[in-house]
Amino acid sequence: MPVTYELRDYQHQWIKDIWNSWEKGNRRVLGQLPTAAGKTVCFAHISHKFFDQGKQVLVIAHRIELISQAAEKLSEIIGEPVGIIKAGVPANPERRIQVASVQTLSRREVLDLPMKIGLLILDEAHHATALSYRRLIEHYESAQILGVTATPQRIDGQGFVNLFDDLVVGIDTAYLIQAGYLSKFRLFATNQTISTLGVAKSRGDFRAKELAVAVTSQIGVSEILENYLKYARNLRTVIFACSLEHSRALAAEFSRNYISAEHLDGKTPPQERLEILQRFRNGTTQVITNYEILTEGFDCPNIECVYCVRPTESSTLWLQMLGRVLRTYTFKPTAVIIDITDNWKKHGLTDEARKWSLLPKTISEIQNKGLIQCEHCTHIFKPLSKELAKIEAEVDEDGVVIQHHQAICPSCSKTIDFTTIENFALPCFSRIRLRQGFSLSLTEIDLSVSTYRLDLVTDEMRKQGLRGASPTKIYSAIFIAFIENITRFTLGDWREIVKMVEPSQSAITKKAWELYKEAFERHKNRILAMSFVEQKKLKQQGSSNVATNVTTIEALGQLENSIFWEPKPQEKSSKFKKNLGDNYFKMKYKSQWFESLTYCSMLTGDFLNINAGLFHVETKDVYVNICIEVRDLPGLKSKLTEICDPAEIEYAFTQGFGKLAKVMFRLS
Repeated sequence: MPVTYELRDYQHQWIKDIWNSWEKGNRRVLGQLPTAAGKTVCFAHISHKFFDQGKQVLVIAHRIELISQAAEKLSEIIGEPVGIIKAGVPANPERRIQVASVQTLSRREVLDLPMKIGLLILDEAHHATALSYRRLIEHYESAQILGVTATPQRIDGQGFVNLFDDLVVGIDTAYLIQAGYLSKFRLFATNQTISTLGVAKSRGDFRAKELAVAVTSQIGVSEILENYLKYARNLRTVIFACSLEHSRALAAEFSRNYISAEHLDGKTPPQERLEILQRFRNGTTQVITNYEILTEGFDCPNIECVYCVRPTESSTLWLQMLGRVLRTYTFKPTAVIIDITDNWKKHGLTDEARKWSLLPKTISEIQNKGLIQCEHCTHIFKPLSKELAKIEAEVDEDGVVIQHHQAICPSCSKTIDFTTIENFALPCFSRIRLRQGFSLSLTEIDLSVSTYRLDLVTDEMRKQGLRGASPTKIYSAIFIAFIENITRFTLGDWREIVKMVEPSQSAITKKAWELYKEAFERHKNRILAMSFVEQKKLKQQGSSNVATNVTTIEALGQLENSIFWEPKPQEKSSKFKKNLGDNYFKMKYKSQWFESLTYCSMLTGDFLNINAGLFHVETKDVYVNICIEVRDLPGLKSKLTEICDPAEIEYAFTQGFGKLAKVMFRLS
């Protein structure tokens, strides 16, 4: 084992805990260790003990594109060639460690290779409830099982009690950052986040096509670029988009503005994908845009920024996205996180303590209509994507398409019939939706912590005898005691206070944000109350100057300017916005736009030609989502459907684009 990969103390302890669990009779162990904490180094060390026993090790990667990365890293650590089990790659069954994807090994004939597997390692093991993983575990019945993941939880609420016997939790991310093993980070966010109101959910997260419509109708690719230039210029950046089309559009917009950017998706050929990632690693490519492809397993220490434009209900997905930027790098003193969603408030930040468990969530916690229940063994699970392919469909009396599917229960292997409802396939027109566009403005969230302020809070709690009191009572006491200086408390201070007052709190950042906002509101109310008392006093003294004094006005003004979630109403410019829509989409779909206008009435066509432009286009196999930015004229909201009849608009754009069109207007 090369000296350069000598284990750290926490890695030694993690490995020791895994061996102790095996020795207690737990054959199937799930090990949790934060992203970039060295899971690969650890299981490479573990593998050597199996080598000494004359046994081989089989590592299962979650996706095909991660095989080469895993094999290369393992070979470097172990100091010997690693076998790769993959179509088109020569087999070397004699090599002591083998790497394969679960997709490759799902083919039964591959399992018959002459190998003596003593240890089966499941990387990104939070995916391991799929039937393909269960078959592997059953096939290698004499092997020890080690699942490794940074996030041992599933979005659908399934636990791991039927798959693993024990959970070994490693060191937390906060320690790794403090010790310098992971990078410190800065967070840039905005209160005017992308709204997901009304976006349907499927299998625990937002439904992809509806999420794409919501995101792309509110924020344009040019606005995303603008904030990149402000806060991440020249930083090697991974952007998490809300759809494939969105990712492609972002890459095109960045490239058009002389920033080297490339797009990745699941259909990118393997060799091309490797070349794109290599160009990103060596700095030839500065920005990579993607949709659900670089959230797991992608190791590139010189990523300097992650830019999240994709809201999610999954804390697992959120933490995996953040994990991409935390690896240390000589020329990266601080990582940058840009989040224009509310993910950071909803799911917290990466340095928060998490409670992991093999147990499943309760049904009330899951609240997930995308799950189905096996009628044979009552197991609740989510169908695989391939199982959502429709077998047959019918239309009910209300014109709704009901699709029939079949899935295999991962618990008992029985076939389950289930149905889903799909509305987009019907050639019918709905009322055009209207969204208010916004101008994105980011602010750095102050996560610094003042030891001085925390000591004052601790002393105050001790003086008032608040130890053991309810959190509500303690927080109220803090507000009262420090009301004059309460706005100096940073979000970082409040996060530490929450940890101190509520050690079991699972949503630290969310709770801290609520207290942070309440502190400003209380301080503002105090200033107003003092102003009222002062005015009353002056009036009683017979003073002719009873207006709010200048000091109070200045204090309120400074307060409003210091808290970014209460933006002042923007004054509307008397000048028309000249360039409505987004230039990228206007040029790409120029012919379709003008073709669509020819199918509109003269009044509607003229109105759109003068007062509107394409803002975003999301194309699918049988339909297209179109967002049109329209000038916010006086009284437009009430008269829009008169000027632009919904049925006429959607018919016109269906003809112009050659696909069923769903149209949304966005006010400029």
